[in-house]
Amino acid sequence: MISHKSHHYDLRFSIITCSSTRTKDDDDSGKTLLEFLEKLNIPVTEYMVVRDNISDITAAVRKCLENSDAVVLTGGTGISKYDVTVHAVSAIAQKEIGGFSVQFQILSQKEVGSSAMLSSSSAFVVEGKPVFCLPGSPGGALLGLRDLIIPEIDHIKYELSK
Repeated sequence: MISHKSHHYDLRFSIITCSSTRTKDDDDSGKTLLEFLEKLNIPVTEYMVVRDNISDITAAVRKCLENSDAVVLTGGTGISKYDVTVHAVSAIAQKEIGGFSVQFQILSQKEVGSSAMLSSSSAFVVEGKPVFCLPGSPGGALLGLRDLIIPEIDHIKYELSK
């Protein structure tokens, strides 16, 4: 039997920044994710900034899933009334990847201390593909992509292909 760790998929990512105050010009978090994926030679098929609005976010996720194997959202995972990213994605998800939230909280707590509890960073399966919701801070977004998503994305793809 071939181990899931031996699989390597050429995956295409999309990045969505959820913010009512940012544009592509001043979107540090989205640019950080984009630059990190580019350094790894991972294609990014779509990069966009959308308003903190449930319908805008769900429409953007669905659009990105048309040409991507995974979608990473940054922003809108906090506790303010404008933070609706997780609600938007969960509304169209078939399944939550529950362990992602736990692992992110553990890593984040080491970086920022007890304020890590304010993030609802999470992951879901939407239309058979992984969708990740990361914080709007460049450091938090990079932490999730670098330390959780990239090391496990082939395994996630393998499991979703069964």
